[in-house]
Amino acid sequence: MAEAAGVLGLTAESSDQVRAKIAQALKQDGPALVEVLVHRQELSMPPTITLEQMTGFSLFALKAVLSGRGDEIVDLTKVNLLRR
Repeated sequence: MAEAAGVLGLTAESSDQVRAKIAQALKQDGPALVEVLVHRQELSMPPTITLEQMTGFSLFALKAVLSGRGDEIVDLTKVNLLRR
């Protein structure tokens, strides 16, 4: 779709492709769009975590388990803690 608008479109499907795709985009003489695919449960981690963020995440996890969506917490754990 990016090419239809006159923009170089690149997709990084794994983490080892990200640097190369960004370097290719920066070499482009004109606009470029780099799409980086991530797992839907991938957490974005800030440089520091506040007590408010920990509390919010804990409440989310508790509500998910109590409402029968514990499988979401298991999936979240697999993606973020047990990844290669």
